[in-house]
Amino acid sequence: MTKKLKLITILLCITLYLPLTVFLVGCGSFSLNEPVEVTGFKLNTYVSIKSYTTGGHSTAKLKEILNNALNLCDTYEAMLSRTITTSMLSQLNNSSSMEVPYELGQLIETGLNYCNISKGAFDITIGSVSSLWNFAAEKPQAPSYESISNALSFVDYSKIEITKLNNDNYIISKPEDTMIDLGAIAKGFIADKIKIFLLDNNIHHAIINLGGNVLCIGSRDDSIPFHVGIRKPFDESELLFTLNINDLSVVSSGNYERYFYENGELYHHILNPKTGYPYQNELTNVTVISTNSLQGDCLSTTCFALGLEEGLKLIENTPNVEAIFCTFDGTLTYSSGCSQYIKEQ
Repeated sequence: MTKKLKLITILLCITLYLPLTVFLVGCGSFSLNEPVEVTGFKLNTYVSIKSYTTGGHSTAKLKEILNNALNLCDTYEAMLSRTITTSMLSQLNNSSSMEVPYELGQLIETGLNYCNISKGAFDITIGSVSSLWNFAAEKPQAPSYESISNALSFVDYSKIEITKLNNDNYIISKPEDTMIDLGAIAKGFIADKIKIFLLDNNIHHAIINLGGNVLCIGSRDDSIPFHVGIRKPFDESELLFTLNINDLSVVSSGNYERYFYENGELYHHILNPKTGYPYQNELTNVTVISTNSLQGDCLSTTCFALGLEEGLKLIENTPNVEAIFCTFDGTLTYSSGCSQYIKEQ
């Protein structure tokens, strides 16, 4: 779940640079109140929640609600993290069979669905391999071929058995040394949970930003959409495109999010479960527009893994979802319904 973070302000209108891939761009006046924002370092990245409405609350109460929403990141990280040794997922990874809460079981079930859809190009049992790669190290290095080869023997989503119980919990069974890694989809899941919490507290105009996973609740006001800009890969100052977004999720996956060079070769964090090394398929970015953030998270990673042709085919066969694909030469390929979201420059 780690990503580099940087915050800059551009004085044209209120523009928040979101880590990795996304800008939020907003010009024009607020029809309600000036937004109230809470921020923090959660999920190993910069996160923020910004409300454009009081929801009928006092400013102090609104700030309390937003902070409680932000703290849901900690609640779910304690459940879903592969690297926190006390997390529920770590306990599962250290056993061969375990009863887990409904939310963890549900997320694993969703992940397995995308493993099946992609025929293993996306695989949540990549944990034994991903644990070998440390992109946050001071001097990151590619793991040895031998260590990757050994770790690959434990990667196979088809060996996960999942059973839903009458109490809505799940029994998850797996080979003892297989490690489940939900890092590619957990932030989308958490963003959706935060949205539910905010709506339950009458917050209907807001932005949730979990380190580049953006989920818009409603619009800026009743007439102005949110403007979400996706930055150019490997360039922190230039945008690829800007989107008009109302009540939708925007999630990007790219090889420029966590990466390093070694002996002139680029290594990034989206790993091929067949080889244990990063995907090399000419893609640099996949941005998915969807109703919920979990779906966008799953699809952006899955489509990156599948590559342009197969990824675009998956998007076209998925209702109410659009995507933009960017290749190394800067070419943008849009799904058939994207035009409604593209903001004219």
